[in-house]
Amino acid sequence: MKKNKVLISLVLVICFIFAVSPMAYAGEYGSYLESMLDFMTEMYYEGLTDEEALTAVLKGMFSQLDDYSTYYNKEETQIYLNSLNNSYEGIGAVLETHDDGIIIVDIFEDSPAERSGLQVGDIIIAVDGRSVVGMDATTAAALIRGEAGTTVTLTIIRDGTEKDFSIVRESIINKTVNYRIEGNVGYISIDSFDSGTSGEFDEAIGELNKAGIKKIILDLRGNPGGYVDEAVAVARKLIPKGIITKLDYKSEKYKDQVYYSYGNNPKYLIAVLVNEKTASASEILAGAIEDSGVGFLIGQNTYGKGVFQSIFYILTPEAYNKYNQLYGAKYVTDIEWKTYYGVYPKEDEIIGSVKLTTGYYFTPKGRSINGIGLKPSLIEPNPTYPGGIDLSKIAPVKANLELNSYNNDVLNAEKILKAAGFLDTAPDRLFDDKTVEAVKKYQAVNNLAETGIIDTATRDKLNQTLIELRKDNDKQYVKALEALSLFSD
Repeated sequence: MKKNKVLISLVLVICFIFAVSPMAYAGEYGSYLESMLDFMTEMYYEGLTDEEALTAVLKGMFSQLDDYSTYYNKEETQIYLNSLNNSYEGIGAVLETHDDGIIIVDIFEDSPAERSGLQVGDIIIAVDGRSVVGMDATTAAALIRGEAGTTVTLTIIRDGTEKDFSIVRESIINKTVNYRIEGNVGYISIDSFDSGTSGEFDEAIGELNKAGIKKIILDLRGNPGGYVDEAVAVARKLIPKGIITKLDYKSEKYKDQVYYSYGNNPKYLIAVLVNEKTASASEILAGAIEDSGVGFLIGQNTYGKGVFQSIFYILTPEAYNKYNQLYGAKYVTDIEWKTYYGVYPKEDEIIGSVKLTTGYYFTPKGRSINGIGLKPSLIEPNPTYPGGIDLSKIAPVKANLELNSYNNDVLNAEKILKAAGFLDTAPDRLFDDKTVEAVKKYQAVNNLAETGIIDTATRDKLNQTLIELRKDNDKQYVKALEALSLFSD
């Protein structure tokens, strides 16, 4: 442990990455940087305000450190923080930066994005006619989000074809945890570790406990991370007493943090599904499960994001000069002024925030996985998505259904029909005329009475089709079921 670490962080520690150190001989660059700002403001052909020039410099400065550090202005800061909360106004899609634009990596159920027909893998190239090629995902999200009831038009590329989608924004509840029980196995997927994730997980694990479930498939595929505290809270529900993770700060101003599990939970056997997009906080959870011996990993090597980030709010140049003259200190963040001088900068004295990689984390056994990742015990190819459908998120159809039925069973049935190639429209929970026609086609192919109604025979056949689709398209999920079946309940 480092000594003399005195600064108690009031900042939210999140698993997305940051770290900056003082520039050697920084004083020598002050006049040079000021002159460079003047030059840029004077010469840039479109013209720049002082604030725009400063923003450009800050973005360039921090984005050059690593793939995760960046500067956000006030609006971008709020959007970023909203992305880690469980509600916002937008379309309900998870975005990532892509060489060709902005790629959709997940779509929330019953969201405007889902109902419009957007699919995972679609690449957004323009928002309301403005190109987003070369733009980062956070900035693009700022363009897509907006007041509920307003419309945004996305231009996307799918299979080489350009299409426009006009989508009415809504209030989105960002549910990050989904669960179900199939036989003696519980399935829980966690899409990210947002501010409400551990509460959602408590509900899921509570239902599994009521059913006496001891075998769990924990799906962390595509989970980019989020709040460390949320991942730790989930780990405490799953692993025995001991270390979950250790955060090792680079700066001597911060105390290293060790998170523990207290072991006051039932014993589970956990198959953890991971892939190359399982990163950061999700790797903390996966590593803790693996090192504690209560589970094993299946899938592909994880991302290897073994560092963590902190958010720092940055003072405006005017506020910096004001407090520097008053106290003689050269701090640029509000947390330093609060900690060392008891000064609380006003809201209008904050120009934005910096998300910075501030240290490494370690697994319970002391492993650093940065740039290495976690290697699964059982290697299986990543799933494919027939019809754009994630088969692991489909539950078996439980009830008989007919025209005008509206519920999750309809959604699951439509997803099976879509994945099997019988439904041309997006699944939407409503058993409408298009669903009827898809059911009739399915019944004809499978030698069932062509009623357009999902009766018991059709329902059973659909569930069998789901099993077959998983075998063909999601070998990681199937392997998890096979591996868990080798152990007694």
